[in-house]
Amino acid sequence: MRNQNCMRREVNVMQRGFTLVELMIVVVILGILSAVAIPAFSRYVKRSKTTEASAGIGSMYRLQLSYYENTHERSTSTTFATCPAMPTAAPSASKYPANVAMWMNSSEWNTLGFVIDRPHYYQYSTEGTNSTMVVRAVGDIDGDNALSTFSRSAVMNSGEIQGAQINIVNELE
Repeated sequence: MRNQNCMRREVNVMQRGFTLVELMIVVVILGILSAVAIPAFSRYVKRSKTTEASAGIGSMYRLQLSYYENTHERSTSTTFATCPAMPTAAPSASKYPANVAMWMNSSEWNTLGFVIDRPHYYQYSTEGTNSTMVVRAVGDIDGDNALSTFSRSAVMNSGEIQGAQINIVNELE
């Protein structure tokens, strides 16, 4: 009889399951984890989109320096290139489509040699004079109409080009 009571108790314990309190604790833990993980993941995705702007700014900056040196070798009137905002449509959360022809058909961008051959989030422009230049990338990576701006400038000072660090305004909006 005693063995039978022990076996019934073991069967009852095995069939028991979770209590309501245990389930509520698990739900609270999952809620806390998701409250931390979702914003962190969102920031990670936004930050990954900004690497395009940094790479584009770096490329345009180097092309501007090369352009300046080439015009200096060919003539006495050296200048940095000025290129209009491209693409012309305002930035949004959607990528601009890849359009190599758009860049190649722009005489300013073609002269500078800057082309983006894949879909991209940012609108690029550059302003140049004979002694200063600014390269810029403007985007709206989350579609809230708040723009993030990446820019880098340089000035000609005593025959030497002095460049600044990348200036970022509203990186993740």
